[in-house]
Amino acid sequence: MLRTIHFQGYRSLRDFRLNLGRVTVVTGENGVGKSNVYRALGLMRKMAEGRFAEAVAEEGGLPSLLWAGDLKKGEMKRMRWEIAHEDFHIEMECGMIPAVPGPGDPSMFKTDPDIKLETLRFGGKDGRVMAKRKGPAVELRGNDGKLAALPLPVHTTESMLSEVRDGAHYPAVMAARETLLSWRFYHHFATDARSALRQTSVGFWSPVLDGDGGNLAANLQTLVECERATELNELFEKAFPDCEWSAVDEMGKFQLRLLRPGLKRWLDASELSDGTLRFFCLCAALMTTKPPPLLILNEPEASLHADLIAPLAELIVKASRDSQIIIVSHSKALVEAISERCEAKVVDLVSHDGRTEDRNARSGSGGRVWEFGD
Repeated sequence: MLRTIHFQGYRSLRDFRLNLGRVTVVTGENGVGKSNVYRALGLMRKMAEGRFAEAVAEEGGLPSLLWAGDLKKGEMKRMRWEIAHEDFHIEMECGMIPAVPGPGDPSMFKTDPDIKLETLRFGGKDGRVMAKRKGPAVELRGNDGKLAALPLPVHTTESMLSEVRDGAHYPAVMAARETLLSWRFYHHFATDARSALRQTSVGFWSPVLDGDGGNLAANLQTLVECERATELNELFEKAFPDCEWSAVDEMGKFQLRLLRPGLKRWLDASELSDGTLRFFCLCAALMTTKPPPLLILNEPEASLHADLIAPLAELIVKASRDSQIIIVSHSKALVEAISERCEAKVVDLVSHDGRTEDRNARSGSGGRVWEFGD
């Protein structure tokens, strides 16, 4: 389970620390930096994938990601991540790629990240160092228990978690990498006319919903064939009373379809509302037969009717039995619905001089935990 995240120098997260619960809801008004928390977590996963430089480029390059406000005297423009997991502790610091003095600057990739420092410990923040890095030089603790320098340097634009692949000799690095890779993110389910959600397809066994929801119909049918049909039907009956649903059409092609009361034909995926498609995607993501250790949802209430908030909250609480969950939302109704159904840590963010802060930590009351009975 992820215990604490600490981000410094990333966009509005000037110095942001968050202690997490089994269910953590990050909320606040528009523009306070909620999505930056989601993105910062996503960058951790990209580092484990070996796609950190690509992810930074997609956000506009490192200069666009760095804190844009004032710095302390002598402070360098850097981004720092620190995550405390129940099994390990990771710290990382990166900044701009240094320019080579004189006319011979060899690289045009000047907006890539340059990882300066990394440390991986097992056993907490003061635990045993299993890997550490300064620039391209990495030291690893092998099976003999000794720290030794890696013979070859690693790319400074990518994390040592992705660069070191020898799991047999360095199992701690592999374990941390695989943990980050197992995190699952859902932010936006494209529902435009050309989206995969509205097209028919040849289905294949799909226990995990894709990040964009494109395999929704196949995923729902997988749940049915994993004996989750009754659970699905009960949930959808609460959300869409007296409607029938199907993941496969008469031609054997996969697409979500609904049969509404009073209609004499099924509505194909191309005819369903954005909110209907997104609700089914959320159900598929949360009811997965392969629950991840950490599931992060960004604004899951988008396009949903008010009547769907309570069923969604119930589903989130149920999914938390198998996964730690972080919800980023500006919906007061969803925050309250989750809090009424479980013990949840609710973090209300505010913006102060461009910095994202916890309203209660700023006021001196410490982190707020709301506890509610069933």
